Amino acid sequence: MEENYQTLHDFVLDPSFCDWVLGRDGNAAAYWQTYLNAHPDQSKLVGQAKALVLAMGHTTGTQWAPSEKAEVWSQIQSRIQTQPDADLDRTPETIHPLRPAGWRVIYRIAASFAAFVLFSVALYYFLHQTQGETIRYATPYGEVKKVLLPDNSEVTLNGNSSLSYKKPWNLDYPREVTLTGEAFFKVTHQQNDQKFKVKLAENVAIEVIGTEFTATQRPHDTKVVLNEGKVNFSVTDEGFLGYFKETLAKETLSPGELTAYSSETSGKAKLVKRMVQNPEIYSAFQHNKLMFADAPLSEVARVLEDVYGFKVTFTNEALANRRYTGSVPHDKVEVLIITLEKLFNLKISQKGNQLEIS
Repeated sequence: MEENYQTLHDFVLDPSFCDWVLGRDGNAAAYWQTYLNAHPDQSKLVGQAKALVLAMGHTTGTQWAPSEKAEVWSQIQSRIQTQPDADLDRTPETIHPLRPAGWRVIYRIAASFAAFVLFSVALYYFLHQTQGETIRYATPYGEVKKVLLPDNSEVTLNGNSSLSYKKPWNLDYPREVTLTGEAFFKVTHQQNDQKFKVKLAENVAIEVIGTEFTATQRPHDTKVVLNEGKVNFSVTDEGFLGYFKETLAKETLSPGELTAYSSETSGKAKLVKRMVQNPEIYSAFQHNKLMFADAPLSEVARVLEDVYGFKVTFTNEALANRRYTGSVPHDKVEVLIITLEKLFNLKISQKGNQLEIS
């Protein structure tokens, strides 16, 4: 028996391993105990494989042949690695009345499907939840941080933002990070055209290969502004463990375009795309600048809240409609407050993190 086990696939599809886990063969138990003693570094992988075999074998109460396990594994791998959108185009099949004897067939199909679903749940959990270390970067209010990813892509986090990903990255799958807040991405292109995915809120994602863009995910604002390259900005319904996945809305951006996401009162996802004259305004924070171009003071107030942690109120709502164009140092928010006071003849009172504009 060869000792060349490197993946879950190797263990789960080995009949001897399955016999050991399910308690069917005493000789197998002795072999695998010896194997574990000789390979302590694989104890975690073996534990995950044991859980999958238990989920697969005890569900049906029958022993799976290696060919059946290979088929199940092949189907699950296909689901994980491919885009399932094409599944939505299937033509409904004609339904014929069943003969009484067909109930036995239905029972077997139902049992097999139940086993497949439970096996999928176990596999999904171990592949996506237990494997890999989660790396997380975060910035407090008002600060900016530059992050270098394993593929040498650069990310600049704005204030009150966080970025996380699981490592190591597999070359056979898209590089994937999760963003909360705001960040500028400079994504490196890989020789194998490996995609790069930024997950935002509510199943919103940005998918690229190599490009530069600013992504924002705030409670009231989810958008992407493209500087260079091309990106796909999409909203999806992930369904159950990636099955029955449905694209609700999708836009492809060219340089100089902004796409914002909103969920209408009907619950329908909506993407709105428009051109912007100067996309660098949205990523100015990476150069320690805070820039506005004909922005209403209500938008300036949102930046003060999102990035710097203030709570802003206007004593007169008409003041929120005044428009401001200008630039100040990102780390000198007090300069912005003084500038607004003098430029618009305002009084801005501060008590702790409370700002009152009158």
